[in-house]
Amino acid sequence: MAGYRLYWRPGTGSMVVEAALRLIGAKFERIRIDKEAALSTPRFLALNPAGKVPVLALPSGQVIAESAAILLALDETFPEARLLPPHGSPGRNVAVQWLIFMATNIYPDALRFYHPERYGDPLSEAAVKLQAGRDMDRDFAQLAAAIRGPFLLGAQMTITDVYAAMLADWHAPARALPKIATLTAAVLENAAVAEAWRNHEFGG
Repeated sequence: MAGYRLYWRPGTGSMVVEAALRLIGAKFERIRIDKEAALSTPRFLALNPAGKVPVLALPSGQVIAESAAILLALDETFPEARLLPPHGSPGRNVAVQWLIFMATNIYPDALRFYHPERYGDPLSEAAVKLQAGRDMDRDFAQLAAAIRGPFLLGAQMTITDVYAAMLADWHAPARALPKIATLTAAVLENAAVAEAWRNHEFGG
């Protein structure tokens, strides 16, 4: 299938979407958004009123935002690629649970840590960042405790593992956790993931 267009920026959550597209073997165009200001232009806001990447335009013309939603949609379209375990399996329930946990907890933690100015007046920025770091430590510890090794579910990598490695790259204490470090190393042995990782300038 051809006609996918991925709107992306280096170092962002669009990395996991590019990795998914490469794992699937789908043809896609990468449209790089170089400047923060470009996210607030009328042209981009017509794609995603939230003004953020990733955004994936499908061959049908539909546009999807939010990394976890995009991953679930791609898994529905390409079940044979096994981005996630099969529908109805216990493993799928676990993988989706932790995918959503990361999207709704760790990702927002990271945004508060790196952009505390968005969450209060300048006098509170240090407190916002401090709490965000503590929240990431807590949330990564919960995730690490669930990892069977080397991946979340054991021997089989899923896109949830790629998502976890991506978020851990933003938080040094997470990378220091043995199970997270092992998971990240195993994820990057996959050539498709490693290419998306390099393209998005992760691991710096």
